[in-house]
Amino acid sequence: MPIQGPTSYFTVVPIFINHWKDANTANGGVAITLSKEETGTATDTTVANLEALFASLELLRNNVENAAQNVGIQSAVVTGMKQFMLAKMNDFNKKMRADYASSPYGRNLSDVPQISAGRDAFMRPLRDTNRLWEKVNQWLASQGKPALKLIGDYEWGPFNSALDALRVAWNDWEEQEQNWSLDIQKRNDMQDVIYPILKVYRLKIPAVFPENSAIVDTLPLLTPVSGSTPQAPGLTGGWSVPNNRAELSGTASPTAAVTRYQLRACIGPVHNDDLESVVSTVDAGEPLTFNTTWGLTTPGAVASFRLVAMTADGHERGSAPVVIARPL
Repeated sequence: MPIQGPTSYFTVVPIFINHWKDANTANGGVAITLSKEETGTATDTTVANLEALFASLELLRNNVENAAQNVGIQSAVVTGMKQFMLAKMNDFNKKMRADYASSPYGRNLSDVPQISAGRDAFMRPLRDTNRLWEKVNQWLASQGKPALKLIGDYEWGPFNSALDALRVAWNDWEEQEQNWSLDIQKRNDMQDVIYPILKVYRLKIPAVFPENSAIVDTLPLLTPVSGSTPQAPGLTGGWSVPNNRAELSGTASPTAAVTRYQLRACIGPVHNDDLESVVSTVDAGEPLTFNTTWGLTTPGAVASFRLVAMTADGHERGSAPVVIARPL
């Protein structure tokens, strides 16, 4: 199994560690050590060093996944707040057009933004509406009239507070995204430390053991051997309201060489192979049905899934992504 993206490190590195331990035993108990000049590390590297680095990588992987979940949760929170604010802005515009269309205030309404608009494009019309509503109340008060209320006696004060809460939540969302990006970079930096060690190890073993020896013949792969990539499997799915979970169903790849499948996922609607997490692994021939709440623990959350077919010699191909949104 070769290295093919971040998820593969957690399969490949343990194989190298076990092989290295076997090599030490086959070497009469003398530890095989890699030169720091070749690996680019601060000290020479033993299998114990690789184990420590891998443990650090696992922690960094967990940090990335936790940060991704936090981004997904906060994104869902902001989406719900945005939908609420848009509904109130629509109500305000309707009220103004119905009762004060000919006034300067009624002629100065802002267009309701799209929910997908960027932060500035989304927040500016809400801020304008907030200020206009306050001015309308002042104008009405000057005429001895009560403040403007929307359906359900909704007033300007709660709208103003909700707008400020959205600003704070959006700040938190951006901070969570930055934390996620930093955790990804830290994980990638650790992968960049580990990969040269694996590469040098593959060069070291044939220099220590005879050609065609068991240790040389079982040397783990870093890149796929020559061969064909399997045909892609299929994947469909959606959110089950009765079961409160995502339910997905896969179609097996027609390639006979496929030995297993992985369901992989990303936070958000855009799938990025480098940001995938492995949700489930099943052997070929097993049912390709998956029930999960990964990335979808909060109403409004969105996650992207794909099913990856894998061969024993390290080739893989994934299905088209399936995007699932949990209803608010």
